Amino acid sequence: MGLRVSVLGQLTVTDGAGGVLPAGELPRRARQVLAVLAARHDRIQSKDALADAVWGEDLPGNHAGALEHYVSVIRRRLQPQGSPASWFIVTRSGGYLFDTSRAGLDLADLRNLLRKLDSLPPGDPRLPVHEQILELARELPFPEDPYADWAGPVRAEVSVAAVNALLKLAAAALAEDAARSLRLAQEAIELNPFLESSYQAAMAAAVAMGRPDDALRIFERCRQVLDSELGVAPSAELAQIKRAVLASRSVEIPLPAPQPVTAPVPVPVSPVVPTERFLGRVAEIRLMLEPETPPVVHIVGPSGSGKSAFLAELGRHAPGRIGIGAAGPAVGVLRLSWLRNALTGLEAKPEAIEAVERALPGQPLDQAALELIATTFDRPEQVYLAVDDARDLDAASVAELAWLSRHCPALRLVLAYDYPSQITGRPLAGLGTPVVLRLTPLTAEELEPLGDPGLRDLTGGIPALVAVARRPHEVASAVAMQIARRRTEWMPPLAWEVLRVTAVLGDLGATELAALTGQPVTDVLAAVDALVHACLLREGPNGQVGHASTLVRTAVGAQVSAATSLYLRKQLTAAS
Repeated sequence: MGLRVSVLGQLTVTDGAGGVLPAGELPRRARQVLAVLAARHDRIQSKDALADAVWGEDLPGNHAGALEHYVSVIRRRLQPQGSPASWFIVTRSGGYLFDTSRAGLDLADLRNLLRKLDSLPPGDPRLPVHEQILELARELPFPEDPYADWAGPVRAEVSVAAVNALLKLAAAALAEDAARSLRLAQEAIELNPFLESSYQAAMAAAVAMGRPDDALRIFERCRQVLDSELGVAPSAELAQIKRAVLASRSVEIPLPAPQPVTAPVPVPVSPVVPTERFLGRVAEIRLMLEPETPPVVHIVGPSGSGKSAFLAELGRHAPGRIGIGAAGPAVGVLRLSWLRNALTGLEAKPEAIEAVERALPGQPLDQAALELIATTFDRPEQVYLAVDDARDLDAASVAELAWLSRHCPALRLVLAYDYPSQITGRPLAGLGTPVVLRLTPLTAEELEPLGDPGLRDLTGGIPALVAVARRPHEVASAVAMQIARRRTEWMPPLAWEVLRVTAVLGDLGATELAALTGQPVTDVLAAVDALVHACLLREGPNGQVGHASTLVRTAVGAQVSAATSLYLRKQLTAAS
């Protein structure tokens, strides 16, 4: 194949002779169009969907025409001698498609390797595949758009693949080359500083090298990261390893040979609820662990409320008994990618995973495949199948979940998405909503263990902001703006205007907001209700409302020019 596009790391395009083509000279929007199509390769993207990813709420007047222009620019710059028969960006069904049969794509190669890894029968060598995965996944994709909605899931996908490969290779190298094992584990820590298994692998390698002090320093780094960023302590398993290192050092006896890091073995859970290590959500976690948990539980909360972290925490309380898959990108050939990931997390039989892999796009799983998958949930204790970003599950996936729920008594479905109203009229509503747990902002009492009394006002108790509140301003501000945008994307434009005005002027009443925005009081009140429900505004005395988080207020206010701020203040004075 001649043309090759690389999106893992900086965008580069090379021709058949290895010559570098001027992809970096493309206009910013053209690079974004190319990146979105690469992220969703081999799937037709309608012009509306593509424009929504590229521009978000700032759509140009004629977005279809703008897309046609940028696609034309990409073709002229990267395939100047090309024709419709050779263009790798193909026009089809009123949209566009990145065709990997016409141009190589490193992201597609990585996904093919992941599928190959999942399909290998037991006993086949896997380390060479992990080496190939790591070679591709050392750099995350789309560095120009780290916070874009369309880029986030792909970056997470690549990060997970790289960390998993690093840990598998670290475990394999431990016995013969502990120094390499340590280097690989440290790379995994750099990619994901919140994953305890990376620290465990690094500690095991340090011990194998006869460096217990280094192992203790690795543990301390883990403790500090988890405490400062997430407000949790290291797991009992990691603390036990630390105690073993201390004991071996104090009595100067050799430690047992360290074992490679492996996936946790499923074990029955004690009826006693584990000690809480998660910040808040105590009642919700306990409800999920009760013996008679309802068969379907919905976990809802707007962007940044900690739904994914809640599912991960549930996994810590139910080791080996929860499989988590993200359904956001699950369309076309990837329709069941969430189920494959969940079954992998539950260490399902290879035949069950293969049944998912064999499923054809647009066709539901047949009875034999469902029965094979159901064996994964044939256990004496409760087992959880969690679907993150579940709102867009298609009708076939919902029907398959319903079948599994009916035929697997131990199975509990956990469905996470933003708002209950999102599933109205969607297939997911067919599973019913027997229990809906809403993840509200963390209270001052729940934040108290962090020892930062100003944290509640700074973050509004939004977990995603709590995690970055004391990080550099640029990081905290970018996350705050992302949360504000995501939480208002379903609201009318007036809601964003209310956020802007209150960011500049502080607490205001509905009458003042109506005068400043030029909108009827009834419309203003509807926008305020939505913003309060989204926990972006809080109600104060005398019916006034203001920002619930000073981080969000600062981030939104920074987008307002000095001239606009002065004009708003003059308007407020005139209206008083």
